[in-house]
Amino acid sequence: MLRTDHVRAVNYLRHVKRSLGLGQLPRGYLDMDAAGFSASGYAFADNAHVGTAMGLRIQRSAALADNHIDYLDELGTTTHYTTLLIAAAGAFTAVDWTYTEAGACGVFEAGGGELINITGSVNNGNNGTFLSTSAGANTLVLTPLPGESTDIVDEAAVATSVFI
Repeated sequence: MLRTDHVRAVNYLRHVKRSLGLGQLPRGYLDMDAAGFSASGYAFADNAHVGTAMGLRIQRSAALADNHIDYLDELGTTTHYTTLLIAAAGAFTAVDWTYTEAGACGVFEAGGGELINITGSVNNGNNGTFLSTSAGANTLVLTPLPGESTDIVDEAAVATSVFI
């Protein structure tokens, strides 16, 4: 597993714990996939144990899109949180703190209020935990959280960001 995949898993766990208001995470495991699991010299089979993050087992699931992560209970039946969006061709705009991608932003709550963790942005200013203030089919409006993120910076042709 690449270090970037491990960092994404740790950030994901921190965010899930905070978003769900849990004092501790119940037993379970991470089900995730990443390009590095089958490339970069690694060839993990489907459902293979690929590492751990914060004491939880990470299992590769080839059925998931690259960079997708799910947190499941120990029986594998309850998904506590899931990746919301894997950027394909969107853009961050600093002036109005938005992320825009045609038809992709409808997965977020229209009224806002979600804590959204962004990783994988080429411009590190767009990585961190943000509060959504509104969303539509094509646009997500974000507010930076002090100590968790900075102001959105312009970034065009985003194809590497993951929104959890």
